[in-house]
Amino acid sequence: MVDQKKELYISLEKEIELIHRLGAELVASGYNASNSYIITVSTDYSSIVGQILRHQLSYEGEICDGFGVDVPYPDEQWDDKYQQELIDTFRLHIKNTIGKTPILVEAGVIRGGNYTHVVNTMRKYFSQDGTIITLALFENESSVWKSDFVGEYYNNDTEDLTFWWERDNNHWK
Repeated sequence: MVDQKKELYISLEKEIELIHRLGAELVASGYNASNSYIITVSTDYSSIVGQILRHQLSYEGEICDGFGVDVPYPDEQWDDKYQQELIDTFRLHIKNTIGKTPILVEAGVIRGGNYTHVVNTMRKYFSQDGTIITLALFENESSVWKSDFVGEYYNNDTEDLTFWWERDNNHWK
């Protein structure tokens, strides 16, 4: 008999609570629209996080610059298509980021491979030698990537992270 993971259900209220808390932590740490930009990693799962944080980091009436990047599903790999889309997206937005600190945001960091790949690409192709901040609403305790800002940790071996807005997805089977 195979043990089933317990569903870790994230309600709308819990999601919003963590986004606001992490946004306040970013602002208290000195990040805002004048010196930072948001990169929403995995737009299909993390767009709510990116949108709210961009507004929360507004400064002197200016919303925080930002954009989103799509990454492979767990049953896919970083192939030429995903890599080229990532590079093209950065090229499109790079002019708005000069002199600002990138803040990568994700709703859930499970293994950490996407953050690792995106950060490595930023450093290799776009001369991002300085600080790159990463934020996760939820981060698996055993993720290879350790985010700078984390809402809550969970155990992916025993818990199935599930947000209130999710529907069945063939890539997560």
